Amino acid sequence: MPELYRLPRPTDRPPAVDPVIKVTDVTRDYPRPRTSLLKRAEVVHALRGVSLEVQPGERFGIVGESGCGKSTLLRIIAALDRPTSGRVVVDGTDITRLPERRLRFLRENLQLVFQDPMSSLDPRMRVRDIIAEPLVVQGHPASGARVRELLDAVGLSADAGDRYPHQFSGGQRQRISIARALAPNPKILVADEPVSALDVSVRAQVLNLISDLVDELDLTLVFVSHDLSVVKHVCDRVAVMHAGEIVETGTTGEVYAAPRHPYTRRLVAAIPTIPKALAGATPEDLLTPPKGAPR
Repeated sequence: MPELYRLPRPTDRPPAVDPVIKVTDVTRDYPRPRTSLLKRAEVVHALRGVSLEVQPGERFGIVGESGCGKSTLLRIIAALDRPTSGRVVVDGTDITRLPERRLRFLRENLQLVFQDPMSSLDPRMRVRDIIAEPLVVQGHPASGARVRELLDAVGLSADAGDRYPHQFSGGQRQRISIARALAPNPKILVADEPVSALDVSVRAQVLNLISDLVDELDLTLVFVSHDLSVVKHVCDRVAVMHAGEIVETGTTGEVYAAPRHPYTRRLVAAIPTIPKALAGATPEDLLTPPKGAPR
């Protein structure tokens, strides 16, 4: 893979020893619509006292089933949502209550890759304009050379910039999303289920691309997935979420080989293998605990 030129970072600092992301006792509650004048509105506790730290240059995975709070946590880390309580520090700055006008540093240093590459790309824009958009918004030169460089870095030809998103496959569209995220030269790349919408045949290609780019550009990666085997492929350390809480944290090797929490053990058991397939077991069967087992 050719070396990718890195834009100068206006907020470059000396090498950090503190976590680049620190989440402390974060909760997030969402009130449901009232269904009765006589009853209070129910509250959904999406996050329940979540704490974690991500070190500079680390590949940190967050894994759990749908509805466990993974995406809510990512939105709070990216300052797209506010916690009900708790504290979030990114790159040394407490962003918990910062107004949008003071979050420019975060918009430059933290970029996201979303789950669905089709809905995250504007169908009316050409690819070259999609990739250049973060540069334009943040005041960087949006040169054609930079766009071509990014396309080359994600394995697409230069003429792809003249086409529209619907003219690409799902895997190619996700490559475009990755190129757009890398355009402003962030320090932190946040990937929210980036391969779950892709065919199995192209998942490994996109995962390998993300892994190579994280190494080449010295990025900190926060990678969210419901699939522990996918997280194991790209992450050094993993936090397991269940019902809005982190129930286990450790290196991916430790969590994969010797899970401690019952929920983590069920996640590991749900990873497809040839013996399980031959036995006719499904992931849904395996995620359902035996009667009387701890939940």
